[in-house]
Amino acid sequence: MEAQRKFHKLAFDYAQTTGPLEANRLAQERGYLINGTHLACYLSHLNAYRRMVAESIETALILEDDIDMEMDIRERHSQIMTQVGQRHGGDWDMLFVGHCTYDANEPAGLQPSWRHKERRNAELYEAEYPMCMHAYALTKECARRLAVVLEERLKTVGQDIDLVLAIGVQFGMSTVLGVSPPPIVQVGRNELASDLSSPENGDTAQRLSNSTLFHLGLRSSDPRTLPQYIEWAITAH
Repeated sequence: MEAQRKFHKLAFDYAQTTGPLEANRLAQERGYLINGTHLACYLSHLNAYRRMVAESIETALILEDDIDMEMDIRERHSQIMTQVGQRHGGDWDMLFVGHCTYDANEPAGLQPSWRHKERRNAELYEAEYPMCMHAYALTKECARRLAVVLEERLKTVGQDIDLVLAIGVQFGMSTVLGVSPPPIVQVGRNELASDLSSPENGDTAQRLSNSTLFHLGLRSSDPRTLPQYIEWAITAH
């Protein structure tokens, strides 16, 4: 993350994450229905929402530590936010800049098995079932709601945070947008370990047209040869 921050001249804070051991202790104390790395990931995101509310942060982009991004991420970000402003103004809750499954509402031409050779501009769409939490933005009001709802779900539902949010979207709980193709993706666990990941779902590597990490010599293979989306996640979808 630090190499990409410096290369793209990005300004962001590093958030304090919850480790699996601490997550297991909290699960026992509070009666949570998940534990280990799944709960550690859940609580790390939940704590970010609480921080947004406490510090009155109007919008935030949350990035996990196992990501890679397009070399022209600044240009793509500008395209995305222009579309958000034109179509939704300030009336949105979450924006998935990265996601790991094909969404039924994505623009035509991008299919789960699709591999593109040429660069394609980022396109905005209203997400139907967003999955994975490695790169997304949300508003303070959305964070306020999630800080309450997600705490309750830990004791009643017992699912990973992205599944809880995806189900909420299906029931119209939030206005959630997605970006196609995603300009920020997950890196395979064999190349870049994450504090928040667990290995049981297999590799997480996704395709990029022009990888920042590969350009910097921090990836062993060029991700332009990979599929756009993770096949285990498509099956689960």
